[in-house]
Amino acid sequence: MKKLLLLLLTPLIMKAQPIVGEADRLNYEKDRIIYTGNVRLSRGNAILKADKVVIYLDENKKAKHAEAEGNVRYEEGNRRAFADRMHYDFVRDIITLTGKARVEDGQNFVEAEEIVYYRKEDRAVAVSKKSRVRTFYVEEKNEKSPANK
Repeated sequence: MKKLLLLLLTPLIMKAQPIVGEADRLNYEKDRIIYTGNVRLSRGNAILKADKVVIYLDENKKAKHAEAEGNVRYEEGNRRAFADRMHYDFVRDIITLTGKARVEDGQNFVEAEEIVYYRKEDRAVAVSKKSRVRTFYVEEKNEKSPANK
């Protein structure tokens, strides 16, 4: 049992931060780890919750990317994301949300059929084909601005 746990956790250590996983069920296969039922994965201050998460491993048993589906919720600091599905590319550090995707940053938000968040660049692209992209943005008050005196 101890050897299995080490085998499961070793490929998930990235950027010197382990990924802690919890679920109702876990299946380990040669090239993937499958969490199902009330899944909660965390690394640092980031938390991913979903009905199912599959982490795909490379030939060295390191995490390449993850797919989450069903009631997907991702939180990191004051940012929250919701979607039907999520793809997280660990190597390129890109998160793709699809199906009723919504990202919130404080009271600001963007909604679209697909939202791609490039974490390294701190930028996002939102696209919708059947509906329109919807946003809500509140500017922060600049105390030094003459208009705010």
